[in-house]
Amino acid sequence: MDIHTFITSYQEAFGRQAELPIAFWYSDRMEAPTGKVSGCLFKCMKQVRNGKSISLSSETITCGGGKFYTGFTEMPERVPGFVSLKEKYKKTPEMVVDFVNELQIPRADKTYLHFARIDKITSFDDVEGLLFLPTPDMLSGLATWAYFDNNTPDAVAAPFGSGCCSAITQTIIENRKQGKRTFLGFFDPSVRPYFEAELLSFTIPMSRFKEMYHTMRESCLFDTHAWGKIRERIQPSQTGEVHLPLSPISFPIFPDIHLQEISMEDAAAIYHAIDTHRDYLRTWLPFVDNIRTTADEEAFLKQVLAAPAERYEPIFGIWNQQHEICGLIGFHFSDFDNHRTELGYWLLPEYQHRGIVTEGVRKLCLWAIQEKGIKRIQIRCAVDNAASNAVPVRLGFTHEGTERCGELLASGEYTDIHIYSILKEEVQTLLEG
Repeated sequence: MDIHTFITSYQEAFGRQAELPIAFWYSDRMEAPTGKVSGCLFKCMKQVRNGKSISLSSETITCGGGKFYTGFTEMPERVPGFVSLKEKYKKTPEMVVDFVNELQIPRADKTYLHFARIDKITSFDDVEGLLFLPTPDMLSGLATWAYFDNNTPDAVAAPFGSGCCSAITQTIIENRKQGKRTFLGFFDPSVRPYFEAELLSFTIPMSRFKEMYHTMRESCLFDTHAWGKIRERIQPSQTGEVHLPLSPISFPIFPDIHLQEISMEDAAAIYHAIDTHRDYLRTWLPFVDNIRTTADEEAFLKQVLAAPAERYEPIFGIWNQQHEICGLIGFHFSDFDNHRTELGYWLLPEYQHRGIVTEGVRKLCLWAIQEKGIKRIQIRCAVDNAASNAVPVRLGFTHEGTERCGELLASGEYTDIHIYSILKEEVQTLLEG
């Protein structure tokens, strides 16, 4: 199972604005330092939804029920009385005890429980489950997909439990028995304040996702009129508005490097990268002299993001593990009527000579032909910019010729420009695999 393939299919089925699911798993290694979470452990999900990974443990989860339902401790003595007499979720404490005994919650054998948006992980290997936060329209698609190859009445189950019980505990138990149920949750009033009013949880244990991964494109989510109408409602037209995807497109490059679609919130980070490397970048990038403040970068991003959806040209930040910008890569000068586009890129000097841009161009070329129906992709490079020229050459682009005096540099001199191109069928032959 490939994460990028699933993200691509998911965004095709539910729309590019659909929020990506959250993966969770246990390990003995801290993935991301996380402070104590006061109260409900789901308080910190906003960070995860915004792209930050978290690592929880018995030390950082302060809710007794949360520690118990995630398997870090035995059930605190106060839980049955609190759930019944205080929260009034069960008529008697004895009913709570019976419920817990019936569950047989397994103890965690690892130190940390991690949460990360799926575009922030590199493999499904250790994942326990995927937590979706769907609207009713999205939930109709997820549930129908879950029922596609499963006739059992509990293929989508909604068992009683706290937020962490319905989303995490039930998933862990289902995985241990290699079960096929998926779980609808967040009915618990205690967890609801930490999520939007229109959202519930839908969790797919990995024991079930291993099957659903392969049935997704066979289900009603693709090539059906009924779902097409729902998808349009999930992702309304944004003509004339700033393009603001809830879940930016993202591609892993290396374990410590990934591409992620830019947003307005990235303006300061991009400006900082440019301003601290201004002399280096301006040699081949004349636009650098026009970016004098964060506001200048914001104006540029607003222009990019305000394009109508059908004319939108995504630009991706190249980010390291610390979520620091390393460069940009993206599409421009597109001719959508003729299915042509062009890729441009820049990379800070300390990240060069690692193949980052080469791999980024490879992934974006594949994405462009698969998702946007692009026939021709072009790259233009100043003839003396050896690093820039090496990328299309390395990937097997065709050198079509040289444009004389094709660009005016910041130095006041004109430079000739090499023109490289690759066609859809060549991308499939040269760049796949």
